[in-house]
Amino acid sequence: MHNMKWLNLSLLVILVVITYYSLRFPANNSLPTNDKIGHFLAYACLACNGLLRWNKRRSQGIWISFAILYGLLMEFGQSYVPGRDPSLLDVVANSCGVLMGCVIFWSLGRFITQMLVKINVISREER
Repeated sequence: MHNMKWLNLSLLVILVVITYYSLRFPANNSLPTNDKIGHFLAYACLACNGLLRWNKRRSQGIWISFAILYGLLMEFGQSYVPGRDPSLLDVVANSCGVLMGCVIFWSLGRFITQMLVKINVISREER
């Protein structure tokens, strides 16, 4: 598992970035009203990365459930941040992003995995 650390690190970075942007105080100018694309893309990246990390079906199901629940918890957490409000549409965008990440991974996962092996991010034994 010597190279799996890069997948772990990238997963941690994605989680930290999502958490930061989800729970930060709003800037002087208001947040974009149509930030759903950002939600969608962030959670698609989160899902893809997690599915690359855990390649067993059972683990993938747990990961998908975690990613959707994480999006829900981040929105709930916004109710405790002054100037921020949770949004059902953001939860939908997060969840749709997770599902799109799954579609991308299940369509291109083999190709992505081969590329990661080729550039030595993961080893063949880890897959």
